[in-house]
Amino acid sequence: MTPTPKSRPHRPAGNLLLSVIIVLAGTMLVLDQLDVAPIADVLALGYQWLILLAGVALLIGTLNVAAMHLWRIQTGQRDWMLSLVLLAVLIAVFVAGVVSPAGANGPLLDWVFSALVAPGQASLFALLVFFMAAAAYQFLRVDRPGGAWMLAGALLVLVAQWPLAAQWLPPAYVAAIFWLLDGPVMAALRGLLLGSGIALLVIGLRLLAGKA
Repeated sequence: MTPTPKSRPHRPAGNLLLSVIIVLAGTMLVLDQLDVAPIADVLALGYQWLILLAGVALLIGTLNVAAMHLWRIQTGQRDWMLSLVLLAVLIAVFVAGVVSPAGANGPLLDWVFSALVAPGQASLFALLVFFMAAAAYQFLRVDRPGGAWMLAGALLVLVAQWPLAAQWLPPAYVAAIFWLLDGPVMAALRGLLLGSGIALLVIGLRLLAGKA
């Protein structure tokens, strides 16, 4: 009894149309590098549509978040007070932007960004130091294979880039560290980024071909 070959899954028409749009958009982006005037005009129109669609998507996402947190408040979910604070801030900022004649460039929204958003972002990025320290403690262990070399390299680079320590270190040591960063380390990083880009390209082509 011969086994029957497996039939390939049927691709919906929507997926096929999406694949065609992606291929056309990628082809136009490649042709744009040739400075062809008609292609540049079409791409300029496409960028305008992209900005419009991004704004609509942002509005829909905001309404979705507001509806979800409103449901959490109405049903008394856990930490519903945080949802109430989020909705209050969302409505306050929205009203401030609508009422102000300058819109997003108004003094009130500028104060909100300078006094609230910017310090919050700075605090969030400051917390990354502790997460990185915890990750380094987990992975840069001397008892791990190669961990001693990685720990020594990380400490050498960290000390060389510390402004206070760099003033007391020999200039040749600091120059050697920066040569390592600008030479071998940057070459390895660019190779990693290039390999990641090629891998993403291959995965995208497989998805478009329906072989993923």
